[in-house]
Amino acid sequence: MRNFYGAATALGVLCSMPAMALAQSEVVVWVAGEPGQTTIYDELAEAFNASQSDAVNTIVKNSSDLFNPALVPALSAGEGPDLFTFGTGPGQPAALIAGGMVADLTDAYRQHGWADTIPEGIIVQTSSDGKLWAFGNEVETTGMFYNQAIFDEVGVTVPTTWAEMEATVAALQAAGYDTPIGLAGADKWPVSHWQSMMFGRYAGPDGIENVLFGDGAWTDAPFVAASAKLQEMGQAGWFGPTPVAIGYGELMDSFWAGDVPMTFTGPWVIGGGIEAAGDRIGDYSVFAVPPFEEGQKIHPTNSIGIGWYIRKGSEVEEQAIAFLNSIFIETTGRVALLNAGTIPVGPLEEALAQAEMSQLAQDIWKTADDHAANGSVPAFLDTITPGSLTTVSYDGLQGLLLNVMTPEAFTADMQDAWAEAKEAGKIMRPGGIADE
Repeated sequence: MRNFYGAATALGVLCSMPAMALAQSEVVVWVAGEPGQTTIYDELAEAFNASQSDAVNTIVKNSSDLFNPALVPALSAGEGPDLFTFGTGPGQPAALIAGGMVADLTDAYRQHGWADTIPEGIIVQTSSDGKLWAFGNEVETTGMFYNQAIFDEVGVTVPTTWAEMEATVAALQAAGYDTPIGLAGADKWPVSHWQSMMFGRYAGPDGIENVLFGDGAWTDAPFVAASAKLQEMGQAGWFGPTPVAIGYGELMDSFWAGDVPMTFTGPWVIGGGIEAAGDRIGDYSVFAVPPFEEGQKIHPTNSIGIGWYIRKGSEVEEQAIAFLNSIFIETTGRVALLNAGTIPVGPLEEALAQAEMSQLAQDIWKTADDHAANGSVPAFLDTITPGSLTTVSYDGLQGLLLNVMTPEAFTADMQDAWAEAKEAGKIMRPGGIADE
């Protein structure tokens, strides 16, 4: 049995090994996050260990601020965790891959049929040089949260076409709701959720990938058209008279209080919403924003918070892969993650049918799952593009809403920042798995 790396011991092992582990191989698993987020992995490890005779998984839980400083020295010494969580931003992450610290998971991907679970849009974020380096997890999506009680009061139904969407907004405005759709533009990042979704709708998954990994440009016609549409909605008062003057916290308070009929956001608000709305939480649900133009498809927005990596040279790589399969491929593990509020990648219908989630959580994930066959687009472009581009986008989106910047100028500024970052090698590497 291997000794723990010293940094892990200092940070604290919060899951003790069962007595029978003395005769088994040990898979040391490091996870980062707050206690409420990581407890589920103790439970999954306990269930997995009970079914195994050759390996036991030990969960080491570290707070996010301590995790990264301890991880790289441990991996560099060849004594770090066998399996661990880490980010998946630009470079996926380049330092660990280039440094030979993580294992190539391409063979496992093929052998265990991971392609049936991991969408291509996630693969491109966790692969490079034709190889898979991480199993992406903790999916986030976005959708239009709405107050059904207000819809009933005004006499409107959930829109499924853009004409119906326009009629719904007009009816809400006529009924005295001066902010039909809350935006929280003062904090900038909520507007980027609209940008990500709309860029994806107008350009499609292929158009987004062509910019991120090919020769496409943010000045291409679909991105200009999407920016123009967002500006048009703002000028028509869809987001209220002062959309860039309201912050996210203030907006969500108003939404759960029943003062704002709709807002485009993600499942991270549900816990707070249940507490804030109380008995009225049943008034709320989620729908997919209808296609903006004729012939458009609804592309669910999917981004991942973390990836699961295996240390290169681990003597228990196969056992670590088996643990990943038990968590993310087998239905029992997927249901457990859903019940804990963590969304695994891939089709959700079977797991959702067995999960004990809040109705609102089920609504948003069913909405995304209903359109999964159309292909997904990134939910958060700001997390997979360089920081310099994010700054330009945030400021430019406010400029669009204030009508002090044209869509052409906005996308040109984006492209300038992108080209500079691309030249400096500060963008994500091309993803995808090479053919056998």
